[in-house]
Amino acid sequence: MLALGPLEGMPHVSDEVAYTLQSKLFASGVRFGPEPDNASMWMLPFWDTSGPMYSPFPVGWPLLLGVGEFAHVASAVNPLLVGVVPWLLYRIGRKVGGADLGVRAAMVGALSPGLLLLGASRMAHTSVLVALGTVMVIVLENRWTRRRVVLGGVAVAYVVLARPFDAALLGAPLVIWGLIKGGRNIGPLWIGIPVLAGAFVLFDNWMLTGSPTRFPMQDWYDAWQGRVGCNSLGFGSDVGCAPTLGDLGHTPAKAVALGREAWVRFDGLLLGVPGGTILALVGAWRMRARRGAMWVVLIALGYALYWSPGRAYGARFWHPMYLAVPIAVAAVLRSVPIAWAGLGLVVLSALGFRAVLPELRNDYWCVDGALKERLESRGIQHGVVFLQSDGRRPMAWPNLGVDRFQCDPMLEAGDAWSMADPTRVSGGLQFRHALRDADDTEVFMLRHHPGEPAYLVRYDVKRDVRAIDFLGVFERR
Repeated sequence: MLALGPLEGMPHVSDEVAYTLQSKLFASGVRFGPEPDNASMWMLPFWDTSGPMYSPFPVGWPLLLGVGEFAHVASAVNPLLVGVVPWLLYRIGRKVGGADLGVRAAMVGALSPGLLLLGASRMAHTSVLVALGTVMVIVLENRWTRRRVVLGGVAVAYVVLARPFDAALLGAPLVIWGLIKGGRNIGPLWIGIPVLAGAFVLFDNWMLTGSPTRFPMQDWYDAWQGRVGCNSLGFGSDVGCAPTLGDLGHTPAKAVALGREAWVRFDGLLLGVPGGTILALVGAWRMRARRGAMWVVLIALGYALYWSPGRAYGARFWHPMYLAVPIAVAAVLRSVPIAWAGLGLVVLSALGFRAVLPELRNDYWCVDGALKERLESRGIQHGVVFLQSDGRRPMAWPNLGVDRFQCDPMLEAGDAWSMADPTRVSGGLQFRHALRDADDTEVFMLRHHPGEPAYLVRYDVKRDVRAIDFLGVFERR
């Protein structure tokens, strides 16, 4: 309902747009798109146009999303995955505190606005949560059949491919814990499959950047910001590719402030109203949940090293905490009859969505379906659509953790790029940033798209008004 309702089945955040374009390439059986006809006219965040086009994000999530693109159900991939999370929480809760705790933990997860919101998106975090949860269940249940060992190895391998930092921060401790419980006999598959995934990542890095240890996103950020090493982990005046809390650089004090922001977002979206993490603290104390506390602290400290606040869709960097915190909340709810506990969770979740849904409308993060609707109403299905936007539009989504944001022309173009076909640069419906004047447009069309109709979308960002002009068909004389 969230993915197809307010989000209109579209990618909204710039990350989602890039994931979607790369998933379309994978769905077509290729790693790269063609070289652009004009690199600056294809410019969008997290999309490399310096040669054959591709997204510098890790390949794991676009590969999985590509399955949905191939089946024309890309918007259903994360909703299907998030449906697995309550089952994982039940299995974890049952193992650490019995079936009653497991049921209540599953209820918390099934009704958490934070889980459902990110599960409606096209971000990678839900898939990583499911993969890490799968490994955690296998380790906790301590039944080491060959099938379960292979499943655990594949799950860790997916995290390596999708979010390598999460693999190092969270996947590696789970692998070590599994080895301690399962013994050396599980090693060849339990370790071997993730190692193969890591080898692929190193090879892919080497092919794209010339160094196995240098990730494509580092090159992209360096080129985008003109500052070498800005996307590094750690602290320093040269760390950080965009200003946070007013200026560039990342310091321990900033890490504390950003961590507090993340906690406020996580706390508000856990149950729907503030205070869920307080319940979790009480529950963790009652359970003496040392391992769960270590999991939470590891995530908070690990992402304290990263400069980005990660505000879209709530505290998305802290998403793996959902494998521990709902169980601690469930420990408090054990003293409440299960029917009343369920009713209370439904009410809290409804209150949370009542506050969030007005912000999660179809223009979230400056992208909506208005351009697609306008093109379809005009019957425009073929040709080149030039995008010309002007102005900045202030937006705020305080319940989703974003108090100030500017919709600018680059971000507003996301509604066009989400419809683009990255597998070709001619034919069908093509989108490009507009050129300076009519003469440049004519030269470009005659060189790259002769005989194709051309349209200009003039978008006033501040007033949110679009006009579509037909520029004609440019034929070679």
